[in-house]
Amino acid sequence: MRSSPSGIGSNSTASSFYKKSNLEYLTLGRNGIEVEDLMGQPEGRTLGQKSDYLWDYRRPVKDEETGEIFDWSLITFHFSQGICSSIDITLAHPPPQLLEEGNTFSKDNGIIRLP
Repeated sequence: MRSSPSGIGSNSTASSFYKKSNLEYLTLGRNGIEVEDLMGQPEGRTLGQKSDYLWDYRRPVKDEETGEIFDWSLITFHFSQGICSSIDITLAHPPPQLLEEGNTFSKDNGIIRLP
């Protein structure tokens, strides 16, 4: 699992995760280079309906209300005029197909086929 950048949020165990409140605090109003420094390369880049750019990441996110960590959460950063204007977070666990025997997660949350 990818380790969390300093300041984003992690617990005292070996697992790392992001907190929604920290993501908003550290990335809103930042440019793409600053967001990429915190999060790494996005897994997806698209053009939104309002001509804003969308960057997608799959990362573990902690639900601050329940304390549960969702390992396959979708984090979408919206950039308007080069600045992060909003963040959408969809909490999710990995789909069952990815957990089938013979599949495992790589560091960048991709899939590796085991021999």
